[in-house]
Amino acid sequence: MPQPLFDHLSDIESRLRTCRRVLLFSDFDGTLAPIVEIPDQAEMRPETRVILERLSQNDVCSVAIVSGRALSDIRDRVGMPNVIYAGNHGLEISGGGLNFVEPEAVQRIKVLGELSRRLRGLLRHVRGVEIENKVLTATVHFRRVQLTSLNEVRRVVYEEVALLDKTFRVTQGLQVLEIRPRVDWNKGTAVCWIEGARESAETLTFYIGDDMTDEDAFSALPEGITIRVGQATGTAARYYVERQESVTHFLAWLFEASGRGMLGNPDDRAHVAEIRRS
Repeated sequence: MPQPLFDHLSDIESRLRTCRRVLLFSDFDGTLAPIVEIPDQAEMRPETRVILERLSQNDVCSVAIVSGRALSDIRDRVGMPNVIYAGNHGLEISGGGLNFVEPEAVQRIKVLGELSRRLRGLLRHVRGVEIENKVLTATVHFRRVQLTSLNEVRRVVYEEVALLDKTFRVTQGLQVLEIRPRVDWNKGTAVCWIEGARESAETLTFYIGDDMTDEDAFSALPEGITIRVGQATGTAARYYVERQESVTHFLAWLFEASGRGMLGNPDDRAHVAEIRRS
């Protein structure tokens, strides 16, 4: 059972005192950025961006964003040069001198494109559904679909994927269905790969996420500081916060606790002060 994060900051601070580096992983949608009706409009709040950028520039901290979005999408959306980006649930990784694309997923790009086109045709009459082909994975968005049509959307997606003889798997996300290749790779294996590439003595790893796909990362980091956003039950995370906005509060605390102390720029200090008052 996860524990309330802000009740245990002293425990985390004790662990920070014994480490020399911090490796911070975070999901994007629902974690760094609020969930929005139209996915293309998702963005971080200004105060979150300030804190994350300062963390990425801190000599003792490495930041990695692990998202279901395509690599190019999440990299453009965050836009920070000192960050490692893992897109498509970790199937593609770039930044900080790292480059990786899962080879089996690459071999299924053509089949996934054909599947995406077929689903668009089969579901074109369903108002509000969106089929997003992200090259290595695909997402079926049904946030704006009427309740009476949800079962049809799910049925069509699962039936069409099943016809491909276990080439892909379907997982449920926050009002989405994720279509991913059946390969031995997920957010957990991606995080471990990045950890290995960034391995240094006395590093404390953090992972913050809100989605079911983040559970693979929580399970892969039994010694890390793992934080689930919005759910206190049914998670492998060590801690939880109830609201997405709390992530910014924690990142501000982490910067002060792990780095050089107070932010050096007066404008940034004002942002942090505002965060703490909210």
